[in-house]
Amino acid sequence: MPLAAARYIYTRMTYFAFIRAHYRFLLFGFFMMGLSNFGQTFFIALYSNEIRTLFELSNAGFGGLYSAMTLLSAFVMVVSGRLIDGWSLWRFTLFVLVGLAIGCVIMGFAQHVFVLAVALFLLRHFGQGLSSHTGMTTAGRSFDANRGQAVSLVQLGYASFEGVFPLMAVALMLLVGWQQSWFVFAGILLFIAVPMQLFLSRSEPKGEPEGDPKIDEDAAPVIAADRGDMLRDRRFYMLLPLYLAPPFFLTGLFFHQVQLAETRDWPLEALAAAFTLYAFAKVSISLISGPMIDRFSALRFLPFTAFPLLLAFSLLLIDANLFGAWTPFVYMGLIGINLGMAGPVSGGLWPELFGTAHLGAIRSLTSPIVITATAAAPVLFGLVIDAGIGFDAIALSAIGFIVLAALLAFSVPADKLAATKGDQYE
Repeated sequence: MPLAAARYIYTRMTYFAFIRAHYRFLLFGFFMMGLSNFGQTFFIALYSNEIRTLFELSNAGFGGLYSAMTLLSAFVMVVSGRLIDGWSLWRFTLFVLVGLAIGCVIMGFAQHVFVLAVALFLLRHFGQGLSSHTGMTTAGRSFDANRGQAVSLVQLGYASFEGVFPLMAVALMLLVGWQQSWFVFAGILLFIAVPMQLFLSRSEPKGEPEGDPKIDEDAAPVIAADRGDMLRDRRFYMLLPLYLAPPFFLTGLFFHQVQLAETRDWPLEALAAAFTLYAFAKVSISLISGPMIDRFSALRFLPFTAFPLLLAFSLLLIDANLFGAWTPFVYMGLIGINLGMAGPVSGGLWPELFGTAHLGAIRSLTSPIVITATAAAPVLFGLVIDAGIGFDAIALSAIGFIVLAALLAFSVPADKLAATKGDQYE
């Protein structure tokens, strides 16, 4: 049997066995990631024309308000995100979903720009922030030997709902009106999502074995690191540049993708169609990456996530039609591969390094850092583009930064893993 086929069958069997053992709790994380779409940018942007018209906001005005509420959400999450460590999962889940539902109700009633700001804050904080935080944190802390698989499976919830939510929003806007559609979303959250998620949350593993016989009984006990320990650890700062590179650079480029297509002579329809390949690559590579992370560790896997992103940005430095009509598809496919690799890594990296006892507090700090980077990227890229700097210069700068960041991440010693290797935290 060819080696690739053998690995494929091994991966399938591993996933199926893991899903059979923990399907209820994996569904919990899957749905928390999916429900975060109520507060994601692509979903709220579907209502941008209606919002700007009702509140008489310019594009810059709405964008500024949205960025401000996003940053405020990130700052508050430093406090609210750590509650998941001390509260029962049942209680925290209720807190997140009810808060998200309240945001939907306020959006439905909003008639003043101040009320709009409150609605945007709640949607961003409880949706994009805490809902995805809950899914990723529980997947990361509840599993050890199969953490990579858990994270890669849970992350599929975001992509799966991403394909359905726009259709649902557009249909409801036509049927009941744009503000009334938010009342429907609140009803879905309160009467379907809340009871379902509270039921599934009770399936959280409570430290029972995952079925992996390779347990080192002689391993030294893990000393769980808290957020202060992480901030005093040089490894955190060595890994952070590469951890932030994809969300920062890709958010900036995606926000200005129309200008990029124009400068590269890519038909906008082709770039839009290339998102299909992007989504397929992201999902499929995520499923493949999960078992690899379980085998080699997220720390060792992280530097290799840079390669597809470097190749994608390199396309912006050479002939615009190197692959003819397929060039935007190659570009978006490489980006999908990068994000498919980076997603499971982001879920497994911090538990490996700092343990799981304070994972909620740790992720409640790293997630706002990412959110801040993504909020700043469109503004900074816009200033650079307005200054007459081309996408080739932007790509060259990004390549230089990513190469240095990857080398820095690769130099982090593997013998200091806190959670999976049994070493004491130092």
